[in-house]
Amino acid sequence: MSQNNIEDKIRRYWNTQPCNVKHGQSDIGTPEFFREVSERRYRVEPHIAEFAGFHLWAGKRVLEIGCGIGSDAEEFAKAGAEYVGIDLSEQSIALSQNRFKVLDLEGEFHVKDASKSFADLGQFDLVYSYGVIHHFPGIDTIIENVKEVLVPGGEFRFMVYAKNSWKYAMIQKGLDQFEAQAGCPYAQAYSKDEIHKLLEHGWHIERLRQDHCFMYNVDSYKQGRYELEPWFEVMSDSHRQAVREYLGWHLLVKATKL
Repeated sequence: MSQNNIEDKIRRYWNTQPCNVKHGQSDIGTPEFFREVSERRYRVEPHIAEFAGFHLWAGKRVLEIGCGIGSDAEEFAKAGAEYVGIDLSEQSIALSQNRFKVLDLEGEFHVKDASKSFADLGQFDLVYSYGVIHHFPGIDTIIENVKEVLVPGGEFRFMVYAKNSWKYAMIQKGLDQFEAQAGCPYAQAYSKDEIHKLLEHGWHIERLRQDHCFMYNVDSYKQGRYELEPWFEVMSDSHRQAVREYLGWHLLVKATKL
């Protein structure tokens, strides 16, 4: 498959169902809808707040690669960051722009392909990307483009999927899939060694860790109930935390540009 064809498939996939768009019960685009989406996101993935460090970026320029429908964008803007979001999906950008309008937040959004230079957007103190760049071929090119726009000493915080994880083992056995919705055209998972290799030139890795294992019954979750799968229910809290820490699906990277 040619590069253009896979890019088109990726764009169509995320335009058809922008990430988290089904996590609100209210009318799409209303303040209530965005509040519901955020409540569910941060309940299921409480590690996001610590990882992003929203409060750390007040008065700083922040670029988010793959802003989706703007949940983390909202938190950066509320914390006082000078926020810019990009996404390949026109539908996601439209929803993010609407979100900032109805919530009276300051920020800007652009439809952009992160595998192509985005230096026209200026320089940034933080480039943030959560669960995005593993969905596009050429992650090494994206990382070079990030380096181009970061100020010296600037941070790149990103999450990609982890190979050494409970979920990846289930995917390998045909018992799970990369995304909740079927048909994801492209996704990769990475080992910690592979992250070190990707960031070996011009970067210092400040922290590299795993977190998050979705432990709820999917059917119940879709109906708004948080019921653990029986094999997770019988575990103690300590056992479940061990799964998150050592077999978590999210590989969280904090790196500084040298």
